[in-house]
Amino acid sequence: MPILLTVLLGVVIGPALASGDQNLIRKMCMVAFSTAMNDAGETPPPGMGEFTCGCFLDQLGEGAGFDAAQTSCKQEAARRYGY
Repeated sequence: MPILLTVLLGVVIGPALASGDQNLIRKMCMVAFSTAMNDAGETPPPGMGEFTCGCFLDQLGEGAGFDAAQTSCKQEAARRYGY
């Protein structure tokens, strides 16, 4: 994930979760996911981005830190979608 998007997500997550605006985080996550896949020259299977970002939001909602949620969800998506 590009560093700028990682930093931006880190800054926005606290206030967005506090205000209940998970749609903003999901949109930013999807942009970051798409950018990372494009940069890697990969075409993700259908549903992989939605799964990864949904997992990320769920993990944050359960109190996981940003880095832990990101790492855990990337690993789970890779396992689930064969990457």
